[in-house]
Amino acid sequence: MAAVACRWSQPADLPILYRIDQTIWTSENTPVPATDLTLTEYATRYPAGSQLVAEIAGQVVGMISWNPQPALPAWRYTWEIGIGVALTAQHQGVGQSLMSALKQTAKRAGIHRISLRVLGTNQAARQFYAQQGFQVEGVLRDAFWLNGHFVDDYQLAYLV
Repeated sequence: MAAVACRWSQPADLPILYRIDQTIWTSENTPVPATDLTLTEYATRYPAGSQLVAEIAGQVVGMISWNPQPALPAWRYTWEIGIGVALTAQHQGVGQSLMSALKQTAKRAGIHRISLRVLGTNQAARQFYAQQGFQVEGVLRDAFWLNGHFVDDYQLAYLV
């Protein structure tokens, strides 16, 4: 397994992160693929310094983001996260390294809860999240109509 380094995103990373984002999201793993998002829109949504990125041998191969400014003050100790790893770098410890860096960052920021959502059809992601200590807190049965059938939406959380 290659050595994975995590750091804050930089302006030069944005085109690479955008390309990763465009290639990993499909109707198999998200109800709303972000393929219509432009690089400019991506940079506005995820400005430099707002994501943790993973590198292998100096190449950016993944990212993790969260909502540092929650919509309601009552959620100020909760982060809703999103994680993405380039197809060519999956199963190499990138996701685990990003999760570890995220948990450390959350702890330093006083965050109590990290939450996420994952489609029931995304077994690999559900297994990965379980390995990272996330627990299923709810299942929205038949939440989405994707590829000709209903798909459950799982809500998971990890308490820091």
